[in-house]
Amino acid sequence: MIKVRATEVKVRIKGGIGFVPIRFEGLASATGYSFYELTGGWKTKFDQSVNGNDFWQTDSSETGGPYQLTYNLPVDGKQESIWVLSR
Repeated sequence: MIKVRATEVKVRIKGGIGFVPIRFEGLASATGYSFYELTGGWKTKFDQSVNGNDFWQTDSSETGGPYQLTYNLPVDGKQESIWVLSR
């Protein structure tokens, strides 16, 4: 879980097998965010729908408070990966 306090958040993940869930909390809105993988200094928009499925979800508290975004990141075979959530 990562508490979001800026318009852009970078996360570095070392290793892993398969898919790793990551949740961003404290978002002001359920929309308006983009998620990228940073590779060689370039941002590539994260789009799992090319495989026929989207492995992310948006949630909020029962009172409609801050939102959460959860992604399942493909880290299999990667020594390290960097991910960016931007508003």
